[in-house]
Amino acid sequence: ELYQKISACYGIEASQILYCTLNTHRIDMGHVLGGQIGLDDFIFAHCKGIAQEFVIKNSKDSLGLTIADNGAGYNFIEGIEENSVVSNIPSIEIGDHIEEINGQSLTGFSQEEVLKTLETIPDETKFTIRLVKPKKFKLGKF
Repeated sequence: ELYQKISACYGIEASQILYCTLNTHRIDMGHVLGGQIGLDDFIFAHCKGIAQEFVIKNSKDSLGLTIADNGAGYNFIEGIEENSVVSNIPSIEIGDHIEEINGQSLTGFSQEEVLKTLETIPDETKFTIRLVKPKKFKLGKF
């Protein structure tokens, strides 16, 4: 419902909103909206940017991903463990939306369903993950 209200106020499609943060425009998973909003809080909507696909070889070692969902059908990378499979791919970043695995859309999946999908990939097998980066805006000098 919140995404619909933001959509109506600012003329963006609700489906383009990945998640919202409270009181910071930065991609900061510690501030992702998930609870109550106070009267003094500012909400920042983080929208879909560029999609990228990565081919990753699953191994016995951890992929190193911590995954969270926005409560509206999108899952994103909340954390990346040091010295893990994913930490060696610099283009994969915290805040990226996990859109597909091996061509299967994950839109509408719960966090647990995404984790189960990743767990079913056999060790030493390559898989394709499609990630969508949140748009990043650079502020100019005033």
